[in-house]
Amino acid sequence: MSEKNLPSLDDLLAQSDRVDRRLLAQRRQAGQQRVKAQDDWGLVEVTVDSRGRLQEVAINADLAARTNLTDLAEAMLQAARAAQSRAEVLS
Repeated sequence: MSEKNLPSLDDLLAQSDRVDRRLLAQRRQAGQQRVKAQDDWGLVEVTVDSRGRLQEVAINADLAARTNLTDLAEAMLQAARAAQSRAEVLS
C-alpha cells in the first residue's frame, strides 16, 4: 500500500476527536433524560433520571384525600419501580 492512500496523523487525530465529542454529547443527552410512570390507580406519578434516581414525586390530591397511608405508600413504590424499569431499558 502506498503512503498516498494512508490518512495523515493529523487526519486520524481529527477523526478521533470528532468521535470523542460525539460520544460525549450522547452520554450527556442520555444523562439528562427523564422517565415518568404512574401507579395503577393514578394516585402517584414519579420521575426518575436515566440512572433510575428519583427526581420528582407528584401525588393526586383528590385521590390521596380518599386513600389510607398504606395504599399511598404502595402506590409510590409501584410508580417508582415502573419508572426505574423504564429508565433501565433506556440505558
